[in-house]
Amino acid sequence: MNNSYGTNILKWYPFKENSKILEIYDENSIIDKLGKRVEVEKQQIKNLNIKEKYDYITLIGTYEYAPIIINGEKPYANFLKRLSKHLNENGKILLAVDNRLGIKYYAGAKSKYYSKIFESIESEIRQNKPNLLLKKELEKFIKEAEFKNYKFYYPVPDYKNTNSIFTDEFLPKSNHSKILYPVDYEDGSIVIFNEIEAIKQICDNDMFTYFTNSYLVEIGKEKIDNDIKFVGYNNLRKEKYKLILTIGKDEVRKIAENDESIIHIENITKNLKELENLGFKTIERVENQEIISNFMKEEELDKIIVNKIKQGEIEQAYKEIENWYKYISTRLEKTEESKQNIFQKSNIDVPEDITNKMNFVKQGYIDLSFENIFYKQDYVFYDQEWKFENVPLEFILYRAINNLYTYNARKIEPKIKKEEMYNKFRIDEFIMYFEKLEKCIQEEIIDKETLQEYRNKIGLYYKNIENLESNCQKATEDNKILLERCKELEEVRINYERLLNEYNTSKGWKIIKGVRKVLGKEK
Repeated sequence: MNNSYGTNILKWYPFKENSKILEIYDENSIIDKLGKRVEVEKQQIKNLNIKEKYDYITLIGTYEYAPIIINGEKPYANFLKRLSKHLNENGKILLAVDNRLGIKYYAGAKSKYYSKIFESIESEIRQNKPNLLLKKELEKFIKEAEFKNYKFYYPVPDYKNTNSIFTDEFLPKSNHSKILYPVDYEDGSIVIFNEIEAIKQICDNDMFTYFTNSYLVEIGKEKIDNDIKFVGYNNLRKEKYKLILTIGKDEVRKIAENDESIIHIENITKNLKELENLGFKTIERVENQEIISNFMKEEELDKIIVNKIKQGEIEQAYKEIENWYKYISTRLEKTEESKQNIFQKSNIDVPEDITNKMNFVKQGYIDLSFENIFYKQDYVFYDQEWKFENVPLEFILYRAINNLYTYNARKIEPKIKKEEMYNKFRIDEFIMYFEKLEKCIQEEIIDKETLQEYRNKIGLYYKNIENLESNCQKATEDNKILLERCKELEEVRINYERLLNEYNTSKGWKIIKGVRKVLGKEK
């Protein structure tokens, strides 16, 4: 099991040191896995016996049980009232619950609280049973419990497998990298459409808060002073590369998720210093093993290029790319031909006549891409995590163009195809080798066991679909609607295979798409 299971929902939360926490859990405790300097008391929801007062009370996957442990009317509101008596004056309740109308349940996910798929979206709140809850219901219960201060967070794909957390101060649009999340379903699910493609449309039509899969709510007697707008994790990365991104009011912070990844922070620190020595301007600084950057109002280079392409100004877009390429090529140090290049180190066989056409640089900063650059009279770079020795300049160009299309294909493909752009910049004959190199880099970053676990889960969904197809084949010709739906199931399988490939080969593993986007200035 992925060791981030369940813990990411609170790993980022700024618990005050030496505070006292009551964790009300169901089957498994998660607080003791967070590594926080706090005093924790743990009680199971079904054997609750609260006597003291606490700074925090957590209900992660347990608020659903209120109708079972509270008799009478309004069990959810009365449960919060009961807990309120055990909060210190500035105390907080943190509760996480799945949304009964979450997009995963429309797609065919099954919840352990309901006996069959689709039952949650067909049900209202049931008496004497655990329930999944809607946002409006949660707000109603909080107000009935006489709390005036609360803040909603939206974990995706859900609170059990949190990959990122959005807030009302920053809601996603379809082009946000964290919407490309690894889906996850419980046993018994039969997935009948691609959740990611559906959530993209939901985001672009401002309905995300209604159909998101889970809610995390921070509730307090006093004003909520937590200014976090966004949280991002790297669930598929190896432990040594995992960072936590948090976005506050004016700053973006990246910290090591564990002791191993502190070295990665140190390597990024070295990258920043070397880039500055090479003449690159950066906006990030390092303080107490945290990478910090301030918000900038300027536009990113990828937005400038995309806008020109959308307006049909193709030559001007090419000029922007040419200027950028000249800028980085004049600053990066050319390498000696006798040095072992990145293809050789990665055991990728490239014909000599092909490598002779490439221009290798000693410092291969592969994230000098358009989306990692603000334009303020000069280029200003950020998010420069990865550096490799003896890399072709053309590979950095390839990644910049590929990323441009990963996030903006719908906007720019009608004007110019990605392959046309590769041809324009004379790198089309290198693409086969660059794709192999990109795969090698991904394999260095991604944790194979976690990825395989995810692949196995996807395989179970396919098995459920195959079983359904088998049953469909037994249907009579009279049931034409059922037969037609069964024919579409193969498309579902193909969609998820494509999604998994896109997640692994695009920039889905990156921390953020851009500071400006994450801060919500462009959603």
